[in-house]
Amino acid sequence: MIKFFRKIRQKMLTENKFNKYLLYAIGEIILVVIGILIALQINNWNEQRKVNTKEYLILNEFLNSINKDLKAYENGIIPRIERKKSGLDSLQRYVFHKKTINDLLFLDFYSYLSIDTRLRFDNGPFEALKSTGLDVIRNDSLRKAINNAYSSRLPNSTYFSDRLNERNESKISKFQYKFLKLKRVYHNDGREHMHFDLKVEDILNNQDFLWAFDLERQKYEEYEKRLKSIKTTLLELKTMIEKEIEK
Repeated sequence: MIKFFRKIRQKMLTENKFNKYLLYAIGEIILVVIGILIALQINNWNEQRKVNTKEYLILNEFLNSINKDLKAYENGIIPRIERKKSGLDSLQRYVFHKKTINDLLFLDFYSYLSIDTRLRFDNGPFEALKSTGLDVIRNDSLRKAINNAYSSRLPNSTYFSDRLNERNESKISKFQYKFLKLKRVYHNDGREHMHFDLKVEDILNNQDFLWAFDLERQKYEEYEKRLKSIKTTLLELKTMIEKEIEK
């Protein structure tokens, strides 16, 4: 093709058709410029397609992570918190209504009341996004929501829940030691294990138990508050990501 145009130019010059040559040369320059612009546009399209694909993959990673977190809460953490609440509610009816309770029933309720958990979330996709660059998320509102959720709202919820849990647990252990004891249990089939038993009588009026009971209630209320915040954050983010992917 280049040789073809060169021959035309040479022919025009030899025939002394300068004006025609000049017009031809200008036309050739315009064609070259158009070709370069087209090549640049194609390159931009390809680059944009790569960016779009990367953003799509990242958003899907977030969506999968959020769904896994929500499933973990539904199948694991929430049932544990509900069992803790059932123990609290059961013992509260006895404590506040001055009912008597036998040791085995008390220990059964107390075992539920003592259940603990840790509120967690998957931070992997956000760490990957930070290493790539948050600007890969083109939607400003979504980018800000993701950054706010994973750098502030979610970690704050888990941090404050853990702090209260650790602080109260150390206090509960001290009180618990005063009204609970371990005893050896031997079974006819040869099994042996340690089992909690009460050290004191009239456990429902025992101050050490009542202190422990109130501290466990505080932990439950903190779980409930922080869990609600985490679920709200994840569900709001899930909705925003799903809308963005569907565009």
